[in-house]
Amino acid sequence: MTERKGLRTRLRNWWRRVTGKSGAETTTDPEPEDDTANTDTPPVGQAAQAEVGVELPPGEDVLTVAARGDVFTFELLPHFRWSSQEMTLDSLRERAALHEEAARGKLLRRAWPIARTCDPADPMAAEKAVNKELRGGWCYNDEKGLIRCRPSVRLRIDPALREHVLPFHLAELRLTEEHRLGELKAGQVQARTERWLRVMSELELLGTLGPAERRLLVPFAAALADEDFFKVMQALKNTRRNGAEALAQVLTDATRNHEQVGLFEYANAYDKALSEFCRQMGLSPFSWVDTVADVEEPAP
Repeated sequence: MTERKGLRTRLRNWWRRVTGKSGAETTTDPEPEDDTANTDTPPVGQAAQAEVGVELPPGEDVLTVAARGDVFTFELLPHFRWSSQEMTLDSLRERAALHEEAARGKLLRRAWPIARTCDPADPMAAEKAVNKELRGGWCYNDEKGLIRCRPSVRLRIDPALREHVLPFHLAELRLTEEHRLGELKAGQVQARTERWLRVMSELELLGTLGPAERRLLVPFAAALADEDFFKVMQALKNTRRNGAEALAQVLTDATRNHEQVGLFEYANAYDKALSEFCRQMGLSPFSWVDTVADVEEPAP
């Protein structure tokens, strides 16, 4: 009897909170007939049932939709989310399973025209376009209540197209990584070469290295920094030596045969040979003239 009175008190307090009425205005208190009263039916004034949702496991079958040009297709993996405010979770799960096949068919009909406008090599753009079309979903007026279906899809590239483009993507990835490693190695070789140049300049008491000193010492520093870099710098050194020898030969031949040509032709040939040599050596043409003039300038 005491437990029954306590239940009445709790129900009376609940009724006051819902209706805002005082106990004096209440003529009868709601009272359940027994402990097995139906709890699915909400009392008067209670808020509507909250929406319940369920996501069924994806099916094993993969749908296909044609891409632009009708040569390749997209592999379509559908996903459905079902929700309702008018049934329990178990009922929703049961009814969703019954409607899933129809939902797959409707999804395919709506996705097909969208996918046919998309590039077969760009499944990401196609997936975005199809999901935009499916946004909001649709409803089924089931015998047990209204059910909302919110579909979405994931798209994959055609397996035949994937096999075709795979070697190119692998080659692109390899070139990208080789470029990254090449830049890393170049930076490290440069730092090590510069470090060895500073060591040599300090040991030789050269102070600041000018262009001529660097051209002399870089091949030796390269040998200490990196083997491949040393080979390249050695080849550059040999090329410059060959250029100097070629210039010396030109001047020797010009001296020997200068009586057979005019003074202008001789000077013009000498100027061209010297200009090309200076360009290859990284020198300013006739910079040696300014140096000699500074040395020979008489003291005031």
